[in-house]
Amino acid sequence: MSENLKRILMCAGAVVAVAALVMLRLLTANGAFAGVHAQPLANCTSITLAGPVTDLEVNRATGIAYVAEFDSAAAVDDPLLNGTVLKLELNRPGAQPVSAIADAPRSFRPQGLSLWAHADESTRLFVVSRPLDNHSDDVETVEVFEEQADGLFHHLKTVTDPLFVHPNDVAAVGADQFYVTNDRGARNFLTRAVEAVVRPGWSNVLYYDGAHASIAVSDRVFATGITVSADGLRLYFAEAGARELLVFDRDTLTGSLYWSSLIEVAGAPAKLDIAEDGALWAAVQPNTWALNRSLGSGGVAPTVILRFKAPVNGFSKAETVYANDGHEFSGGMAALSHDGRVFVGSVTEKRLFSCPVPTG
Repeated sequence: MSENLKRILMCAGAVVAVAALVMLRLLTANGAFAGVHAQPLANCTSITLAGPVTDLEVNRATGIAYVAEFDSAAAVDDPLLNGTVLKLELNRPGAQPVSAIADAPRSFRPQGLSLWAHADESTRLFVVSRPLDNHSDDVETVEVFEEQADGLFHHLKTVTDPLFVHPNDVAAVGADQFYVTNDRGARNFLTRAVEAVVRPGWSNVLYYDGAHASIAVSDRVFATGITVSADGLRLYFAEAGARELLVFDRDTLTGSLYWSSLIEVAGAPAKLDIAEDGALWAAVQPNTWALNRSLGSGGVAPTVILRFKAPVNGFSKAETVYANDGHEFSGGMAALSHDGRVFVGSVTEKRLFSCPVPTG
C-alpha cells in the first residue's frame, strides 16, 4: 500500500471517527436513549384543534384558558400560514375553543403566551411571534393585544428589539414590561450548528422595560419556558440544554434578577405554569431527538408533566403527574392546571389533552 493511500485512509478514518463522536454527542445530549416510566392518568379526554399547541395560559379569575396554536410543520410547505390564539372556558363542561383575538399582524406565528390581568388595569395578552427560518424578511416580535368590551383581544402594538434573536416564551410583569427567553443565540446556519453540538451557552433571558430590552440572565443553554410568581417577586425559567429549572428573585422596580436556586430535571423542560396554590408545573421532554423527528416524520415523542409543590426552591422534588411514551399523547410541551385537572398541549398533536389529577 502506498504512503499516499495510507494517509488518505487515515484521514478518512479520522473524519468518520469525528463524525461518529459528534453524532453520539447529539444523540446523548438530546436524550435519544432515554426511556420513560409510564405514569398514567384515568378518564382523560381530548378537545380537537385545527393545529398543534405552542403554549397555554389561564386567567384564574375567569377560568378562561388561552391556547397558542401554530402548525410549524405545515408552514414549511405553506410559508404564508399563520397561527392564532384561542380561548376555552374551563369552567363550562363541553365548551369548545373559539378565537380569542379580533385581529392579528401579518406573519403571526405564536410561540409563547403571557397574560397581564389586574383589576385596576386593562387586560393584555403578550404573544411571542417569530418568522420561519427560511423567511428572514420577517423579524422576531412580541405582539401585544388588549381586551375590549366585545371580550376579544385587539392588536395594540408590536414590540421589536435587536436583542430578540430567537424568542421562545414571554412573562408579562406590567402593562408594558416583560421578560422573554431567547432559546438560542446563533444568527446563521454555521453558528447554529456550533450551538447545537458544542452548546456554548449563547441563550439568554431579556427584560423589556417598556422602551428597550436588556440582558437579565446570560450564558444559558437553550432557555425556553418562563413564568413569574403571582406576587411578582420570583421568576422561574427552563434551561432545556442544561436540563434545569432556575429560580431567581426579582427586583420589581428595576427588573433585575438575582440567582436563588436551581432544580435538576430528567429531561429538557419546556413551558411552565404557576398554579393557584403556588406549585410549579413543567412540561418536560426527556427525548428531544424523538420530538424533532416527530415534527417531520409523524412519529411519536414522550410526554412528561411534573409538579413541584410550593414553596419552589432548590430542595423541591419533582412529582411526576403524567408520563407516557407518546402513544397516548405525543410531544406534550405545555401544561397548566386548573380546578383539579391538567391540560396539556403538544407541538405535534392537533388536540388539547385533559385529565383529572388525583388529590394528595
